[in-house]
Amino acid sequence: MYGAGAEYALHSLLTLATRTEPVSVRDLATYQKIPERFLAKIFTRLKEAGLVVGIEGISGGFALARPAGAIRVMEVLAAVDPDRTLFACAEIRSQCALFDATAPGWATAGTCRIHAFMLEAERVLQDFLASRSLSDLVCEFESKAPKKFIQETGAWFQERKQSRASRKRPERRQA
Repeated sequence: MYGAGAEYALHSLLTLATRTEPVSVRDLATYQKIPERFLAKIFTRLKEAGLVVGIEGISGGFALARPAGAIRVMEVLAAVDPDRTLFACAEIRSQCALFDATAPGWATAGTCRIHAFMLEAERVLQDFLASRSLSDLVCEFESKAPKKFIQETGAWFQERKQSRASRKRPERRQA
């Protein structure tokens, strides 16, 4: 299944979807207590896929490239884990102890039924994930999280941004 990269990407994009200003990878990593370098690599992939845009400067960071309703969960997963599959068939049908050295044709002819079954399940999962957007995740999150938490989250990111800005301002000399 999908790994930590998918989880980090979706949680981070959920945060971006609820913010009006860009958010830095450093702040996202600190907020979620996840490795910043790993998250930076994820954001490189998300940017290459056209899901986020980078904004430079003290108040910069990343923002969604499109409205949250136009970004499908499957797009995010495909950007982060492009070669991920639900099932990897090792084609063990011919290795049955009863076959000795050579498996009969009936045992290995056509697609392995287990593999076909799992491919169908994967298509159903992908269709479901393609039918859901970041907006759907935002709605789920906002229906669960207390308003106070959402407000505190906004204040936390704003405080981080203001702290960076105040450290970067040059000191004025008095005449």
